[in-house]
Amino acid sequence: MFPIISIAILLFSLAVMSFVPVFRSAVPAALESGSAPDAEAMRVLGCCRAYCAANDFDTKLAGTVRARVFGIPYVQNVSGVRSVRADGYVETLESASALVKAAVKKQVSDGKYLVSTGEYKNKKFVFGKPKELTRADFTSAYGLPATGLVKFVLDGAVVSAEQTDKNEYRYVLDVARATEYSRNEYKTLLGGKSYPQYDSVEFTIVTDGERAAKITVREKFRINKCGGTSCTAVYSEVFDYGTQNAV
Repeated sequence: MFPIISIAILLFSLAVMSFVPVFRSAVPAALESGSAPDAEAMRVLGCCRAYCAANDFDTKLAGTVRARVFGIPYVQNVSGVRSVRADGYVETLESASALVKAAVKKQVSDGKYLVSTGEYKNKKFVFGKPKELTRADFTSAYGLPATGLVKFVLDGAVVSAEQTDKNEYRYVLDVARATEYSRNEYKTLLGGKSYPQYDSVEFTIVTDGERAAKITVREKFRINKCGGTSCTAVYSEVFDYGTQNAV
């Protein structure tokens, strides 16, 4: 049982990555790639990024991280929320299963970068006193420390973009560029010296053409644990821009 508990804790650490957003900027930079992604899909992505950069929003997240360890399949469910405002954000991620009960909370407010962990008590998580980090330390440990459409670097990272259904678009990313900062958190939470090795990173946007209503991310990567463990993470965020701006 000990190896299974250990990998359960490990997989929750991996799932924490689901909730790391990209720093909010006033105007998203133009996307570049060596290929020729569909122009309309790229336009929609640019519009969704710009809308998040200019407006407050809240999201709800749900997803899973799946792996096979010593031939035994494992699934860890995760859920979370984030509240994004012009002057900062608050995000939480929680996972309560038979093997793992853990939670993390991050906050940027008044120029302070705070991280706290949660303890499961009476069927809910209670967060302890937050630890304050410098911006540089936060970025080094957890990746880019603020808010945006997705957690990945997008500028220069989109290698494929296409419309897959009505109001739905799919984007495949260059793994090296896209995970340049987000991989920092994997390394920190796993307590290792190496970064995960990505096989693929992609996401789909359901949108009205100007704003994201829902984003689903799919990541496949390998970590240097238990002789090498392959993981697949799939998680979705539903966006809410308030009563007057809801999609």
